Amino acid sequence: MKLNRGLYNTLLTLFSPYFLWKVSKETTEQNSFSERLGYTPSLPIKPVIWLHAASVGEVIAATPLIRKLQEKYEDHLLLVTTMTATGARQARKALQGKGTHLLLPLDLPWVASRFLDRIKPEVVIFMETELWPNLIHGCHQRKIPFVIANGRLSEKSLRSYRKMSKVTQEVLKDVAAVAAKSDQDAHAFVELGAPADKVIVTGSIKFDVVPELGLQSKADYFREESFAARPVWVAGSTHPGEDEHLLAAHKEILEQVPDAVLVLVPRHPQRFDAVAQLLEGQDWEFVRRSSNDEFSEEHSVYLADTMGELMLMYAASDVAFVAGSIKPIGGHNLLEPACLKKPVLSGGYLFNFNDIVAMFDQNSALFRCTEVNEISTKVIELLQDPEYCKEMGQKAYQVVEKNRGALERQFRLIEQSLQESKQAKDEQTAGEH
Repeated sequence: MKLNRGLYNTLLTLFSPYFLWKVSKETTEQNSFSERLGYTPSLPIKPVIWLHAASVGEVIAATPLIRKLQEKYEDHLLLVTTMTATGARQARKALQGKGTHLLLPLDLPWVASRFLDRIKPEVVIFMETELWPNLIHGCHQRKIPFVIANGRLSEKSLRSYRKMSKVTQEVLKDVAAVAAKSDQDAHAFVELGAPADKVIVTGSIKFDVVPELGLQSKADYFREESFAARPVWVAGSTHPGEDEHLLAAHKEILEQVPDAVLVLVPRHPQRFDAVAQLLEGQDWEFVRRSSNDEFSEEHSVYLADTMGELMLMYAASDVAFVAGSIKPIGGHNLLEPACLKKPVLSGGYLFNFNDIVAMFDQNSALFRCTEVNEISTKVIELLQDPEYCKEMGQKAYQVVEKNRGALERQFRLIEQSLQESKQAKDEQTAGEH
C-alpha cells in the first residue's frame, strides 16, 4: 500500500507521543520543548529567511550559506532550525549572535501551520535530504517559496521516499528549486516528483568550506602545548564499534612510531563517557580534553570530549581518519580535513558521499582502509615520511579547490526565489486594489 498524505498524517498523529518522547531527548538549555509543537518565542519584527539543517553535519555544510545570507540580507532575520541538540549548538556557533535558532517542530498539520503562521518566512531553505510533507505543503498554501539546498538522496533515503511516493510527489511538485549536488541526485529528485525544470545541478556547497579565521594559529598553539613535537593522527566523528578498530590500529602504530598520539573525536556527546570507559578498560594512558589535565609523555590517546572542536583537532594533526566509515554509517565529511591540507583516510563505507569520493579517487587523494593493519600501515607510512604526508595533503586540498563555486550558484537560486515571491505578492496586492 502506497502512503498518501492523509494516511501519513494519521500515522504521524497516532505515533506522535513516541516521536515527541524521542525528540524530548534532543533539547538544550536555550531551547524550549514547546518549540517542537510550533510555539516560538517573540521574534524581532523583520522579514524572515528560514533555513533548516538537521544536525551537525548539515549545519557545518550550511555555514558558508549562513554567512552569505547574513551578509546580503542584513535587514532580514535569519532563522535556523535543527532536529538535534548537537545541531542546535553548532547552529548557534554558526550564527555568531546574528540570527535566531529554534528546534524543528513536529510535522503534524496543525503544528506546521502554527509554526509557519508565527514566523511568516519569505523563503524556506532545507538542507540536503529532509522532506517534511506538512511543512512543505504549508509553504505552498501560503505561497512561500521552498528551496532544497545541497540536495542529495542516498540509496537509503531514496528507498524510504519511494515507499511514500504519493506524498513526495505531491509536495515536490510545488518546490521553487532543488539545488542538487550531482547528476545522480538530480535524477533522483525528478524521479520522486520534483519538476525537471526546477532541479539544477549546482555541486555541493561543502566544497566552499573555509576554515574560520585564526584556526590554524589556534591549532598550532594547542598542538605545541599539548603534544610538543610528537606525531599526531586524528580519528574524527567515531561511532560505536569504530573506536575499538582505531585503537587496535593505534597499538600497531606505536610499535613503529612509539611517540605517536591518537586524537579520538566521538561523533555524539552522549558517547564521551562510554569511550572513556573503553579506554580505561583497555588500560590506555589517556587524557580527556574536558578535564584540562596535562597530556604528558606516558599518554598516547587524547579524547576530544568537547563539542564543536573537530576542525581544531584536524588542524592540529598530521593525518586525518574520517570515521562513520568503518561501520555501515555511510561516512562523514572528507572535505573538512582536506581543506586544511591533511592527508585523508577512511573506512570502506562511504555511500553517503559517493560523488565526493569519486572526485577524491580521480585525484588519488583518499586512502580507504577496511582492515586494522591497513589503517596502521598507511598512518605509519605518512607519519614517517613528512614529504609524502605533505604531498597527499595537497592532493586532498586540490579536490576542494577544483570544485568550489556551488555556494554562489545555490545562492542565486535562493535570490531568484525571493524575487519571484516578492513579485507575486506585489502583483496580488495590486490586483486587490
